[in-house]
Amino acid sequence: MPAETQLRDVTLRTHIRRLIDEGRLPILLPDKISAGYGSWSKCDGCDQPVTPIQIEYDVEDSKESRVQLNLHLGCFVLWQVECVKRIRKHNGGGAA
Repeated sequence: MPAETQLRDVTLRTHIRRLIDEGRLPILLPDKISAGYGSWSKCDGCDQPVTPIQIEYDVEDSKESRVQLNLHLGCFVLWQVECVKRIRKHNGGGAA
């Protein structure tokens, strides 16, 4: 699924929110992100493989116990948008 389509996918957005609520995706702004063509690894956002014609984001964060995530570009963006909303809300910035 192209990144633009993922960003408009309400079902995927809801799924990413549920993964965060369940603790399967952390709430964080990672300290290391690398991107490249997909390696057929499973996306931690949508559980689909990231194919070699898609961009795969590899996320690492040394402060979290879960060190690495593999995500499609669209799943990465949806996850980060939700993380920023939750961090702002937690810090008293209100809902975005």
